Amino acid sequence: MTINRPQQHNSYLLSTVREMIAAFETAMWDDDVQFIVLTGAGDKAFCTGGNVDEYDEVYRKKPADWWKYGEIYGRFLDTILHCGKPVICRVNGIVAGGGFEFVAASDLAVAADHARFLSPGPRVGMTSIGGLSQWLPLHIGLKRTAELVMLSKEIDADKALQWGVVNEVVPYGRLDEAVKGLVETMLDLSPTSLHYFKVHMNWWRDIVWRTTWEHAKEFFSLIIGSVEPSEGLAAFKERRPRKMREIRNSIARGLDTHYPYGPYSKKCEACGAEYLPLSSAYCLKCGRPLGGGSP
Repeated sequence: MTINRPQQHNSYLLSTVREMIAAFETAMWDDDVQFIVLTGAGDKAFCTGGNVDEYDEVYRKKPADWWKYGEIYGRFLDTILHCGKPVICRVNGIVAGGGFEFVAASDLAVAADHARFLSPGPRVGMTSIGGLSQWLPLHIGLKRTAELVMLSKEIDADKALQWGVVNEVVPYGRLDEAVKGLVETMLDLSPTSLHYFKVHMNWWRDIVWRTTWEHAKEFFSLIIGSVEPSEGLAAFKERRPRKMREIRNSIARGLDTHYPYGPYSKKCEACGAEYLPLSSAYCLKCGRPLGGGSP
């Protein structure tokens, strides 16, 4: 299965995730399909996670809808875990965000030697709690996970192999051969044995996933419309330095990044607009001073 959005570094939209779920379900029900290989189109990126434009233009403007998006996203990760067949990630380039979480959810992974792995969430005011916080410690331990995520650090394919993120690293020209080699080996092994081993191995993933993902969905809904994602996503789209240090300084001076102009408790007596920020001097609907007078 190929994420075919190379111009967007194989970032996914909500519609992409729905299509991936459908493709996995088709493969799950087809007994002629013995293995599932997940990859990205081209040679630049495996998958770079959720599309920033969709995050910014849809969910930042209506944050309460993000948990619905997260419900669909979580179903895809569940499908990777519970499709009943070995899932191999063919890592053909950059792995970031949700793409990293796909690798963490998969059973096996082979990377091209030019692949890079990173968690960009903290750069854009989000965080990596949709699979990485849950499953990356199972691969590489807590301290290395913290290093990757809390420093938003990038590692190359060789380091990913050394740390246990992937099973094999090969030149890009041999990537398909290496994936086929895994498949050829498993073809001579008991399918029921592999199926049930996957069930048992996923116990570790399931036990942490079920107790955290519901909270993670709500967290994203609560935060995506706030100051830090607004700045981080804008900086990414505008290709400029992010102003997280300035935001930290503002926090030190009393800024609440969720309600930078106070709770939504004012009302305009002129036009009746309600739920205006407490520190608003003018009505956001009619423009009149909230103390009365002309706009």
